[in-house]
Amino acid sequence: METKRPVRVEVTWGHADDEQLLRRAVATALGTGLDQVVESRVCPACGASDHGRPVVRLAGPAPSPRAGHVSLSRHDDVAVVAWCEDAAVGVDVDGPGREGWVQHEARGKCAGSGITAPPPEHLVARSLTTPPGCVAAVAVDTDGPWEVVVR
Repeated sequence: METKRPVRVEVTWGHADDEQLLRRAVATALGTGLDQVVESRVCPACGASDHGRPVVRLAGPAPSPRAGHVSLSRHDDVAVVAWCEDAAVGVDVDGPGREGWVQHEARGKCAGSGITAPPPEHLVARSLTTPPGCVAAVAVDTDGPWEVVVR
């Protein structure tokens, strides 16, 4: 019987005012240059591009397919990015004592609903090891094994 390869989620921590953190995390994961990663946003509810979840693509003369799935969260001076090549991902970071909330929000981001609707029951969030003064969780949309790699 063939063992299913775990879905890999890469997590990158940084400073909240680092405008390049998301693109740098994706470039590192894909082994490409920062200038090759194009970031945009799309709201799953209304389709607007001035808000909503981040979407990353590779630069080039023709539109490229999505370069994996990405989620971003900030709290005070801390930011965290989660990237997954194979499945939707959600991440959230908040202050101490908010463990239940970050689990809920990570699942909602992964589902694409944010906090506007209850996340699907099959989505499970895992707590992350964090910098001092915060708590965080990540969720990935898979029914198989998955692993978190912190960069």
